[in-house]
This record gives sequence, C-alpha cells and structure tokens, in this order.
Amino acid sequence: MFFSAYRRIFARLLVLAAAICWHGIAQADLVEDIYSAGIVAEGRDSRSLSAARSAGLAEVLIKASGDPQAVERPEVKKALSEAQGFLLGYSYEEDADGVLLLRLEYDEQAVQQLLREADLPLWTTNRPRVLAWLVISDGAGRRFASVDAAPDADKVLRESFVRRGVPLQTPLYDLSDTAVISPGEAWRQSSAALIEASGRYRDTELLAGRVARLSDGSWVGDWRYLDNGRWKTRSSTAGSLLEFSYAGAELVAGTLAERYGVKLSSDTDERYQLVLRGVRSYDDYQLLQQALSSLEAVRTVVPESLMGDQVSLRVEAETDVQQLARIIELDGRFVPLPTEPGQSGLFYEWIR
Repeated sequence: MFFSAYRRIFARLLVLAAAICWHGIAQADLVEDIYSAGIVAEGRDSRSLSAARSAGLAEVLIKASGDPQAVERPEVKKALSEAQGFLLGYSYEEDADGVLLLRLEYDEQAVQQLLREADLPLWTTNRPRVLAWLVISDGAGRRFASVDAAPDADKVLRESFVRRGVPLQTPLYDLSDTAVISPGEAWRQSSAALIEASGRYRDTELLAGRVARLSDGSWVGDWRYLDNGRWKTRSSTAGSLLEFSYAGAELVAGTLAERYGVKLSSDTDERYQLVLRGVRSYDDYQLLQQALSSLEAVRTVVPESLMGDQVSLRVEAETDVQQLARIIELDGRFVPLPTEPGQSGLFYEWIR
C-alpha cells in the first residue's frame, strides 16, 4: 500500500518536472499576413464592401494586438466606422465552393498608430509556434483531428489559428505518435502522455483540446495550454467547430501577446547595451543587425565597439530589458550567455 502510494506521488512529480522543463524558448515563425484579412463577401456592391472593410480591420487589429477585446475600445470603434482610411487595397476571388472572398490589405503604420492611440499592445510579428493536439467525438466516434481521420476539423483548426495570427503546427498523427498517445489518453488530457508525445516536436508551445458534438449540433469541450510549466484551461460551448477552435487560438494568443506584446508609447524609449560573441565576419554583423532592426520594439541599433569576434551594440527600444530579451530570444540565432555579478546589458552568442 505504501509503495503504491509512493509510486503515484513519484509519477506526479515526474509529470510536474516534465511540464516545468518542457521547453526553453519556442521556435518562432515570422507571421507575414498580420495586416491582411480574408472576409466572406455578400456581394460586390459598395455596401458589402464597406461592411467587409470594417470586419477586415477588426480582424487585423485583433491579430496585431493579440487582444480579442480590442474592438471594444472607443478609438477602435471610431476607426472601424472609417476603415477606408486604413485600407491599401483589396481584391475579390472565389474559392472551390464558389464562395466569394474579399482579400484586404491594411496600412501597417496606420494600424500601429491606432494601437498606440487606443493604448493597445503590439504583438510582434516573430511569434512562437504552437503544437496543437485535438481529439473530437461525434457520430463517427472518437478520433484525432488529423487530415485523414477528420479533415474538416483539421481545416477549421488551421483557419482559426491563421485568423488569430498564431503559427500552428499539427502533429503528424503517424505510428510514432499513436504509439505514445491514444485518442483516449488525449481525450483524458493526460499530461504525461501529451508531454511525451510532444517530445519529437521540439521548441513549440503545447496546446491540447477535446470536443464533443451534441445532439443539437453544438460543440462542447476544453482546451489546455502549457504556459511556463503550468496548465491553463478554458472550457467552451460553441455553435460550430470553428467557434470552438477560435477559443483555443484565443487562449494561446492572449497568453503570448501578454508575454511578448509591446506597449507603443513615444515616451518610454530606453537604451540598452547588447554584447554578442561569435561575430566572425561582416556578413554575420549585417545579419544580426538586420535581425535586431526588424523587431517592432527596436527603434535604433548603433555599433559601439568590435574586439575579435565580440561586438557591442547600443539598442534603443520601446520596452523594458526583460521583455526585449524575450523578444530577441525568439530568434534561435541569439543564444543567451550568463552574466557576471555587476554586469549590465544583454549578452548573447551569435550562432548563424
């Protein structure tokens, strides 16, 4: 009896340790379509275009800020009624089912200025990749939402993450996966099985969902997201599978935007020293300067000194040093180095 209880406690400790050590910095993807939107158009008339312009701008603002409540700000409500001023261009197309789609492109600078005026954060375009396990239960039984077993579920999951600006990775659901985790274990949302099965997909955030279709056609289920070693849970009752998928995307987007979002304010610029080792050529220097200059939180990058393979830079940024470090370290080429007592600034090994 004693040893049985001991084994259970030990197993829980192993799961906890695995969750805490799940990953360091997730691999990041550059999300390139934050300032564009795809809206189902009711027609090609001016009234339909006006409605689509507003809906598209709302989608862009939610993607850019990571905040699904962004459209409730007074400044944003006013802007939505004047969405034409943010629009760069648009085009119509029909999908394979004959549905009319309107593709809209918005002015990045104008959108960021609106975020500033509405006191909303800017979630930078370099975003962590999210591994999402999803198991569904409906009239066809309980199964993973794979391309082969549940293609419709796979499609709406991808669509919901695109519309929230979250880079998505779905498991392969091949023999290697199913040998480690079954649909039943995924349905029970077993922490140990999920973490073990996700081990082959390195440097990703971890999200798991389960959802059942009820007799009235609605969907009910839960999402679990592993955030810095602790699980966040969100239950959802939705009218469609797409709506349920949005709940998972929003859980992740809200958490990551809080972690990496930058408050846009002209009076908060700070200067920090960055020291990088491993800069062995002018090409290396150009690449790292381009990488830093492309970050939305960074205003200027100025070289200060070069000694051997070590370069010192002065960086002016719109955020504090801790958040700047988190944003920089989304790029795997910047490997953080330990600092000595009394040292200030950020220290990295540049690995090309």
